[in-house]
Amino acid sequence: MFPGRRRVTVSWLKTTFFIWSDTMKKYLNLWEQRFTPGSSILTIGNFDGVHLGHQSLFSLVKEVAAREGEKAVALTFQPHPLKLIFPERRLFLITPLDKKIQLISKSGIDALVCAPFTREFVNLSAADFARRVIVERLGTHTVIVGDNYHFGRDREGDIKLLAELGLEMGFKTVVAPPFLMDGKVVSSTRVRQHIMAGEVMAAARLLGRYYSVEGVVRPGKNRGKDLGFPTANIRSEAELYPREGVYAVWVEYGERRLQGVVSIGYNPTFGDTGLTVEVHILNFSRDLYGESIKIIFLERLRDTIAFTEVAGLQAQIANDIRAARRIFALAKE
Repeated sequence: MFPGRRRVTVSWLKTTFFIWSDTMKKYLNLWEQRFTPGSSILTIGNFDGVHLGHQSLFSLVKEVAAREGEKAVALTFQPHPLKLIFPERRLFLITPLDKKIQLISKSGIDALVCAPFTREFVNLSAADFARRVIVERLGTHTVIVGDNYHFGRDREGDIKLLAELGLEMGFKTVVAPPFLMDGKVVSSTRVRQHIMAGEVMAAARLLGRYYSVEGVVRPGKNRGKDLGFPTANIRSEAELYPREGVYAVWVEYGERRLQGVVSIGYNPTFGDTGLTVEVHILNFSRDLYGESIKIIFLERLRDTIAFTEVAGLQAQIANDIRAARRIFALAKE
């Protein structure tokens, strides 16, 4: 065992990874760093979501780094390359940069380096990327990537070229095995699709944790209070929300984890047109205006329903709470 490391098993997958204490060094500008030659075992990727596939890759990098006596290093990009290359596409990130850094820091990686993804950067040839980034800046001993890895201008570089450049420039290339679930490669695209479909349990299986968003409680229209179920109206910088509907959630506030039911949608009963995220916290009455909270999605309860009478809505909310309580009784922390 390495100092500060603990074993964590993802129960529903029967998959074990290692999580270290947060001692990761963070370098937010690639061009301001220069690692000692031959000192790093490197992996490269966007790592959006930091899902089980990424975690498996980080475990391999850490294992090789421990064996070689070198540092485990990850290189990522900001902004996400697709946002620069295809700005017309709507790419909803699973994890914003600060959350991605936080999650990677729990993986055991020694250092995370962020490359500003600019027009100059995207125009680096594959050879220039290998020389200027992998060798000169990151001092790479071994680079570990997936079998579909591409790099350089117009994605001209592949695994074969990376290995050839490594032989020429003095670094090794290792191809990591794919991480499969249900016979399919675990990917950020799969996670994103599940979340957008409201399939939060399926997304959790791929992430190795429940999906969550964080936000600040803002004043709403107090309809929940009038209905007998006060709600906290959330404003968040998150790009990706589960599909409209009602979900059983945990609510993290400070050091507390509370039970709740969240509604995501447009309040059709009241004819609202703007998307709202409103959470009713069970057995909790404190005013949270201005406070930051985290919403952790456990399971989808139902679609959004337009009621003709307020009494019908009240009865449905009571049913939602009963259903959520059954979920909380079975959910694992």
